Amino acid sequence: MLSKKLLSKEYIAKLSIYSDKLYIRSAQEFVLFYAKLFKFTESDLTKLELVTEEAVLNAIENSFEDDELGSLDVKVGYKPGAFIISIEDQGIPSDEDQLDKKESAALGLLLMRNLADEFNIINLGRGGKKMELVKYLPETSIADMLAAEDKNRPQDEETTAATDVPTMRLIQPADASMLSRLAYRVYGYTYASVFYFPEKIRELIENGLLTSVVSINSDNEIVGNLSLFFEYKGARVADSGAAMVDPRYRGHSIFKESKKFLHTYAHSNNMYGIYSEAVTIHSFTQQGNISLGAKETGIMLAYASENLTFKKINNDKKSEQRQAVVLFYLKTNQEPHRKVYLNEKFYPLLQMIYKHVGIDREVIMVADNESPVVLQGLSVINTAIKPDLNIAVIMINQMGMDAIALVTRQLRELCLKKIETIYLEIPLGLPYAAVMAREMNKVGFMLSGIIPELRDGDILKMQYLNNVYVDPAKIVIASEITRELLTVIMQDYR
Repeated sequence: MLSKKLLSKEYIAKLSIYSDKLYIRSAQEFVLFYAKLFKFTESDLTKLELVTEEAVLNAIENSFEDDELGSLDVKVGYKPGAFIISIEDQGIPSDEDQLDKKESAALGLLLMRNLADEFNIINLGRGGKKMELVKYLPETSIADMLAAEDKNRPQDEETTAATDVPTMRLIQPADASMLSRLAYRVYGYTYASVFYFPEKIRELIENGLLTSVVSINSDNEIVGNLSLFFEYKGARVADSGAAMVDPRYRGHSIFKESKKFLHTYAHSNNMYGIYSEAVTIHSFTQQGNISLGAKETGIMLAYASENLTFKKINNDKKSEQRQAVVLFYLKTNQEPHRKVYLNEKFYPLLQMIYKHVGIDREVIMVADNESPVVLQGLSVINTAIKPDLNIAVIMINQMGMDAIALVTRQLRELCLKKIETIYLEIPLGLPYAAVMAREMNKVGFMLSGIIPELRDGDILKMQYLNNVYVDPAKIVIASEITRELLTVIMQDYR
């Protein structure tokens, strides 16, 4: 059994090997030794063995010249609810010629999608690059817990409207199982997988990465939830999501009251604000955000799977296309004054959004004929791939002289492996951000919107659709500013 002290480290163990296929088996045995300590099933161990082979082979074939003997670090680690395999090297990045020649091997995203629960590709500048493969820890899913209960539940229970008034409080680790039950009652099995695994929820709460306001009925059941997700413990901005209301309690204003509760919580804990994504398959969530003072800041097209359904709202029917969400920001405390730099094309609309949101910003337009100096050095870029949604997010953490080339290569690799929706996040605190946005728009990234104060500053979010059809008539919009934003985005889409 691994100690908590060891689990809290950056990694549990590290194996250094040469970039030769001879060492692939050694890497697999190294990973399996530690994976077995986490009590994975034989099926999961086989997946970990295969995904390690694919990741190490990818690094050997794509990071070094044929006659070059480089080295790789294979690390195993832990984060709440997950076992992490990292493959790190200081070899060359893939270029377009390599991608053409080795399309079947480049990243192996198609294979990895079926083997890992998540994976991240991180360009570390002079530190090389790293691939992280994430496998959720084995545990009892809510499906096992509900199997016996479903046999005894009255057929009409879900359709009987409740009359009692629930009370609200912050979630506790012991509530995890009840929250999983609520996810099933609201979404069936079409929602994000973490909410079907009580142990994962419990660990996120205990590690300060998740908090929720839950609504408790007279039978002491959780019948409503709204969560805050933090990128790291102590973050000043959080993502509000997992809005769930038991079908029996719809019409009790639970979402609106939950939002008020979290607003008070965020203000009391000196958070700058809360951002959220409101679905567009109906307008209820958007209207709830607007009524509480949240401001629209963008639209993410093709974000959610067409399989996502809401029991008793859209009669369990699947959408005919991937679903869009509207970005909202709710200010909870005074943020610092900052300068943000926008390219000429996006400036008029985003300046209007900044004024609409009402945060302390000096918005500067960089004309197309201007060429701001980029910071010297190499970029640090993290690409997070979410197989369950078939989306990827490319995050520019440090913008260097190679940023445009790196993102363009990464985009091509993701497209080759049929990732459907690719988002790009650009920090807006440097003049070169405007050049980055302009050049990425030329290669097919459309505007998405802004997220204030996400990572010690504002983020410009852009989006690329990889052969994904969008019919704007099927996107339900609740405000004129969002409609105007959608019109501008769809002009690029067409």
